[in-house]
Amino acid sequence: MTSVVNASLRTLARVRDLCLFRAGPQDLPYSPRGVVALLVAGAALEAFFDLHQGSGFAVVVAANLGTLVGLGLLHTMLRWRGKAERFVQTALALLATGLLFEILVLPLLLYVGHPVDPAAVTGAQLLAALLLFLLLLWQAGISSQILRRALEIPLAGGVLALFALGLADVCATVLLAAAFGAT
Repeated sequence: MTSVVNASLRTLARVRDLCLFRAGPQDLPYSPRGVVALLVAGAALEAFFDLHQGSGFAVVVAANLGTLVGLGLLHTMLRWRGKAERFVQTALALLATGLLFEILVLPLLLYVGHPVDPAAVTGAQLLAALLLFLLLLWQAGISSQILRRALEIPLAGGVLALFALGLADVCATVLLAAAFGAT
């Protein structure tokens, strides 16, 4: 039991280091179970938020399937670069940092509200929105760095890879939501 706790604490320390640009995906353990656990945790958080915001079940399913499409594209990118063996650690790094940021932004998103009436926005809501934007930029920087290291490409390539993954996720989510009849 102690070794499991120690391993978990080491992994959390590595995720912290990823967020501070001191580590790369190669510094995380090879843990397919960790990837699955993060996918489940992310799906639960996504479901909570989407359902709280009034989205239907179809949107929740589509959003989570969109994440899987993004991971499929990540695997394709790594294979294309001859680095398929890095998939688990790269997915773990992206999912762990993504979940961390989802947890950080969830209270801010709930505070800002949806949809926001521009005429009724308070200063505190504006500050929360600014903080959301800064957190989004930070997460984008971290994800770009993870992709840059995993794919062994320049930073601009990491940004383009992140854009491609995000676009694949959003397009798949929208198409799947439409296919499921979500409004």
